Amino acid sequence: MKKKENADNMLDKIVLVATLYYKNKLSQQEIAKKLSISRPWVSKLLSRAEDLGIVKIEINSPVTGNSQLEEALKEKYGLSYAGVISTKDQNRDYVAQAAADYFISQLKPKDVVGVGWGNAVSRFIKELHPISFPDVQTVPLAGSFGESFEALPTYNTLQLANTIGGTAKMLHIPAFCSSKEEYETLISNEHTRQILNLGEHADILLMGLGSFESTILTCYNILNDQEIAELKAAHAIGDVALQFLTRAGETVETEATKHLIKADIFKAAKNARVSIGVADGLHKVQIIDVALNLKLVNSFFTDEETALALV
Repeated sequence: MKKKENADNMLDKIVLVATLYYKNKLSQQEIAKKLSISRPWVSKLLSRAEDLGIVKIEINSPVTGNSQLEEALKEKYGLSYAGVISTKDQNRDYVAQAAADYFISQLKPKDVVGVGWGNAVSRFIKELHPISFPDVQTVPLAGSFGESFEALPTYNTLQLANTIGGTAKMLHIPAFCSSKEEYETLISNEHTRQILNLGEHADILLMGLGSFESTILTCYNILNDQEIAELKAAHAIGDVALQFLTRAGETVETEATKHLIKADIFKAAKNARVSIGVADGLHKVQIIDVALNLKLVNSFFTDEETALALV
């Protein structure tokens, strides 16, 4: 009988502490003083309130995803994680924010992060909260191209390292070589091979997925009309880290693709613990579908409209 009374008293105290904290908005220190108990004991009682189901915490955030679509994507593609954001706001990028929050949750000391380029990756880095992981390395997955910062893998690599307090490994060479001779000279360089190998063995990959119209090589006029025509003739629908793919998931090889300084994305995806893909827009549905089916991405973030088209 005494045990039951003690249990009832404890339950009453748990309810009281939870009410004071969550409803009356008292601090844990204020509750401790009011009830003449220690602050750590207040914290323990609040945890117990959650364990017993007395308190249920529900987070209503714009970054909270559409759980049904997320589960559908995970089931269809075998993803480890899917984030589908339904909220749209011109002033906030909730898709990138969700991906950034997930990245922080997955990052571990001494990780190597392989960094892609383009609009999605730039958006992601802008949404990251500064943290301190001084023993993390960031590395580009390709050389550089174009004049825009978002087109420079080395720039994104440096920006990410600065935000997470890590160290950036740089690759100051072009991603696209104008000749076979230039390609062979650069790809055989020891530093180039070291950086690309590091990217191929990264713990985390961060990538955008480019449709044919939005891929860096066509957007920034890096390829000439004939080279673009050859890619179209080979049925390329887009690229993942400069690996062009067909709708059937086959790799595309043309004279132009033979001159690309890039990590092997298939090898990188196989070795990575986490490979994060960020892409939204109906024009990207085909390349997203191919990339997810090929397991190049295991954690994917998009908007509701794109997710609906995929499932």
